[in-house]
Amino acid sequence: MSNVDKLTKKLQVLLSEEEVFILNRIILNDALENQERPISISAFIRELIRKEIESRPDEAKTWSSDRINQLKSKK
Repeated sequence: MSNVDKLTKKLQVLLSEEEVFILNRIILNDALENQERPISISAFIRELIRKEIESRPDEAKTWSSDRINQLKSKK
C-alpha cells in the first residue's frame, strides 16, 4: 500500500485511558528523538497495522477456499 492510496475505511479501537496515555507518551518520545512533530494516534496505529501486514507471508494475505473448508470441517 502506497502513501497515496485513498484512505476510505474506518476501524474503531477501544483502549483504556492508561493505554491512550502510554501511546501518547510513545508518540511524543519518538517525535522528540527524531526532532519531528508528533503524529496522531490514528497515524501511529495505521503504521502499526501496515507493518503487521507487510510482515505476514503472502499466503496469509490470500483467500483460500480449501483453508476455509478445513476450518468448517473442524466443527
